[in-house]
Amino acid sequence: MSTEDKLFGLKPGFFSGVLTQSLKQLLFLRYGLYESSQLKLRALPHPIVSGVGFIQNSEGERIEDGMIVGTVRMGYGHHRMAYSLYSWAMHMNQKPYLHDLLAFDCHEAVAIKDIDGFYSSMSRASSEMGGVIEWTWGQLMSQGNIGSLQFSLEFAERYVNLLHGIPSDLPYISTYPLNGQIAVAAKFKKVVHLIPDNFPQYYLLVPGALNLVQSPSAYMKFIEMGIPKESLAIAGHWVSHKIASNAIKHSEERSSRANRKAVKRILLAIGGAGAQKNYTLGLISSLEKRLKDEKLQLYINTGDHKGIFAEIREKVNELGIPHTVVETWSDLQKFCEERTLDKTSEPVTPPIVFFHFANYFEAFTATDELICISDILMTKPSELAFFPIPKIFIRRVGDHEAASAFRSMELGEGTVECREVEHAIEMVKLFVDSDEIFHRMNECVIRNSKEGVYDGAKNAVSLAS
Repeated sequence: MSTEDKLFGLKPGFFSGVLTQSLKQLLFLRYGLYESSQLKLRALPHPIVSGVGFIQNSEGERIEDGMIVGTVRMGYGHHRMAYSLYSWAMHMNQKPYLHDLLAFDCHEAVAIKDIDGFYSSMSRASSEMGGVIEWTWGQLMSQGNIGSLQFSLEFAERYVNLLHGIPSDLPYISTYPLNGQIAVAAKFKKVVHLIPDNFPQYYLLVPGALNLVQSPSAYMKFIEMGIPKESLAIAGHWVSHKIASNAIKHSEERSSRANRKAVKRILLAIGGAGAQKNYTLGLISSLEKRLKDEKLQLYINTGDHKGIFAEIREKVNELGIPHTVVETWSDLQKFCEERTLDKTSEPVTPPIVFFHFANYFEAFTATDELICISDILMTKPSELAFFPIPKIFIRRVGDHEAASAFRSMELGEGTVECREVEHAIEMVKLFVDSDEIFHRMNECVIRNSKEGVYDGAKNAVSLAS
């Protein structure tokens, strides 16, 4: 394909093109990207999910059939999307292999890790400092123009060795644009790409692939941006099999729990960049009396963030709020089994339960498990904004996330974005002191589920098969 064809017939501006080439030269020289690492790609068992192959540079299973699910370990969102795909793939009798660009010990991966490190540090700074820092970062996160897509495509051409030896006739589903762009550059015959968030930007696209979006509004915006209809399709939300297939059942059980006046369980999920520390500290302080009076239960998944876990727990100890900690996958499974939404009795549980894990895969997957036993999810408007559970949205990290909160609001199963802790507390009171909004949100989840809104990952697997 010519450069113009790769960019859907669009052209970057002159200065954008110059900037792209300058940045490319800088990164290629800095990380030695003009020379490709020699990799021997094989599959080992996934650390958590039985039946999934995890592609690494090592001895192991040859990859000869099945489906490749591409992602990158940047935060939790892209891996959560991948998890939704391979959970559905296994349910549909497909053999999935997880292809994580950061799973390889090579200079190509180091370049991506450093970029991710910068992203995470800036996300934390914007969240904690606010003001000019937050505004600047928000602007940068919503400026993915055609020049940034051109840069990413040229970057991808130097990364085709990260697919060396994997048959190009296998379907490749990507959850991060660079993955899909590498697959296209490596001449994979069928590439399906899942677009995250709900804010259309050029750099999120994979020319040469079928690009799937989660909402009609995102689809129409991409059309307005000049993207050909044959390159786009609306699939629905990226939700794992266990959650999507039980969305109606769990919503009915949540309403039943409210009817019998069960204590509301609120799950607060810390994102992969770890940008919600101060917000969470303020939230716990403001909820101190309600927690001590056992008016609600707060589940806090701190993922694999050691520092954040330590600081939040120190605050809880300072306030004297009873709590416990779950730190192993087996203990998490036991905790969830004893507290399924349909149980009319449960073990005595302190008002705060921390979940903290040393393993990255356990860290983000735990949130999916906990959603199945929680009444309400508190989250920034990330990929979790698209999950079928009543949601209270806390402060976003990057302006692009605002559109995801709007999507949830239009579906009737999420609140406005609560940028200040005081606003979030008002939302908590609304859910805990009265069940009207809570019941209404569960009814909306049921309606949306019947309409297939949460079947995006299922549909993506079908399209790639």
